[in-house]
Amino acid sequence: MEGIAHFVAPRTVASVAVLPLGARPAGRAARGAEDALEQAHRTLSSLRVDAAAEARLFGFAEAADFAGRVEELSRTLEYLQLVAAQAVERTRHGARQENPSSTPGWRTGWTEAEAGSNTSIPAGRSAVGFMEDGYRNAAEFLRARLRISISEARRRLALAPDILSSAGLAGQDIPPRREVLAAAVSSAQVPSRSATVVSAALDSVRHLIKEDAVAQLEQELTAVAAESDPDFLVKTAKRWTDAIDQDGAEPSEEALRQLQGAFIRKPRYGLRHLEIFATAEQFETLTTVMNVACNPRLQDTAAGDAEPDRRSRAQKLLDGLVGACGVALTTGELPANGGLRPQVMVTISYRDLLQQLKHAATTASTTASSQENPPISSGSSTFQGPIHPNIIRKIACDADIIPVLFGSGSRVLDIGRTTRIFPPHVRKAITARDQGCAFPDCTMPAPWCEAHHINYWSHGGATSTENGTLLCSHHHHVIHKEQWKITVRAGVPWFVPPPHVDPRQTPRRNHHHAPLRT
Repeated sequence: MEGIAHFVAPRTVASVAVLPLGARPAGRAARGAEDALEQAHRTLSSLRVDAAAEARLFGFAEAADFAGRVEELSRTLEYLQLVAAQAVERTRHGARQENPSSTPGWRTGWTEAEAGSNTSIPAGRSAVGFMEDGYRNAAEFLRARLRISISEARRRLALAPDILSSAGLAGQDIPPRREVLAAAVSSAQVPSRSATVVSAALDSVRHLIKEDAVAQLEQELTAVAAESDPDFLVKTAKRWTDAIDQDGAEPSEEALRQLQGAFIRKPRYGLRHLEIFATAEQFETLTTVMNVACNPRLQDTAAGDAEPDRRSRAQKLLDGLVGACGVALTTGELPANGGLRPQVMVTISYRDLLQQLKHAATTASTTASSQENPPISSGSSTFQGPIHPNIIRKIACDADIIPVLFGSGSRVLDIGRTTRIFPPHVRKAITARDQGCAFPDCTMPAPWCEAHHINYWSHGGATSTENGTLLCSHHHHVIHKEQWKITVRAGVPWFVPPPHVDPRQTPRRNHHHAPLRT
């Protein structure tokens, strides 16, 4: 690792001298800190009143400088928050040791000094012992006193020993656990939340590497924290710790039996619901094939003909996974299922299929009226049962068709031979021409695509190179659903959007797969 950072020693606030707690009276230390806090409070209160009005007059450079100074100030206050949290925990712990027989009184808030006490207490403060404040630990007290979340209170208390020095039994100064990180936080170079990320990363690998390697990692992560935002730091810390502990927490065989797998859940929102718990290698395989559909480096740069892809990243990942499964089904290499190679199988009566095709050719108003009273369809799939004819129509674009003649009582009278809509040699020619999904701005490669009849086969369209084009699963669905029209000009498919997508219906084409030809 390179780029080792060197940080100055911790600075104090308002030039108040810091001595070990045993080297000066507690009252003097409290008065010094109280005076500094009072002065800082007055200054910040004045700034809070005037800043909003004055900021309206800033130019960009002034505004940026102002934001930077405010952020540096906030990091100084975050350091003081750690100091305060450690002080609360130390004093409560000390009080417990001095008065172990004290009983909790469940009294909250601030009260006057107890009668008979000869301790000098600043006005508005309480001499009530920690056991009488009603809280089980310092974190719960900080949550109530400061009105912060319990997780934030615990974070501050956990980070304090890494960042702050403490006093030993003899009053000696004990340095912080993470001296490099402590210097960066106290000098306002690193925010406390970033320091928590660094500290957690170091704790996660401290038993896996030697002490000098931990110190080196602290230097490197602190340098990243000083230069980058917390989000980037989280990713960097995870990547580095994963490199050290590559296997992570190995799940037991019992845990795998209970948790690992693909689970078919109850349908939600009209969608089939799958849930997958995978091992690291299974996850890597799945994400590799899924990311084919959403690789940001494959985006088309021809903005003039751009058709906005409204799919979310989750939708693209699913399309990539389904496309990969479709490719696997065409190889013939998957294990046999009942003597047949695995295939998506659907059935529908020829009459219902033709009827649906007639509906698709009608106007939108006719379609809308027919959807109010949808006819009962004979379409069915192997695993999910009844399926809409529109989906079967889309599948039939690039499928094996087997005609079966039924008699009464569903007796099979005759089974015809398999007829492949697009034979291999025609599909190869279409692939050589389109090289991927032909829809405008789609980057899906050819193996992930389906062959589509430009002029529908049911309408007499020929099964030929001129009448075929490649479409990914998503855009194949778009073509069938949103009534796009496709024409071929000089051997190139052009897509005419419906009026609701583009009122001008300007023809568009894909410029990604053949940049030289474009």
